[in-house]
Amino acid sequence: MKPTKIWSLVSYAIGATVFGAVLSETLVMRGFTVPVSPVNLPVTIASIAVALALLAIPMARYRAALKDPKKPAKRVASLYAVRVVALAKASSLAGALFAGWHAGVLIVQLTLPAITSSVLFSILGLVASLVTTAVALIVENLFRVPPDSDEPVEGTPA
Repeated sequence: MKPTKIWSLVSYAIGATVFGAVLSETLVMRGFTVPVSPVNLPVTIASIAVALALLAIPMARYRAALKDPKKPAKRVASLYAVRVVALAKASSLAGALFAGWHAGVLIVQLTLPAITSSVLFSILGLVASLVTTAVALIVENLFRVPPDSDEPVEGTPA
């Protein structure tokens, strides 16, 4: 599995922003209300970020033990690591999509003549989505296998 690229997340977020803004604007023009996320969505997205950070603790301890030669380094099970990395990648993609959606809806809400309290839910959803994406990228980077120190790095003289 390749590491998540920032530009792919940005492109997903931009696409979701455009989709959210166009759909919200279309609904408003037809007489409907702006689609607002319920309060449990930001809570759920933030809970995923917390769970992902907690799942990364064994790898953080392993990395810290590798740096300290006095501590014995207990390896993380490979299947556990693959599962956490897969969850981190999925969370970063979902976080980018949710952030884009909330940004699009927020843009439409801020351009309406009357700003309601539902703007708060869009702001909370946007912040929770951005935090989840950031945590997922950090966890994915934490589980990256470091290069071997014995072999020369590509592009440097041997």
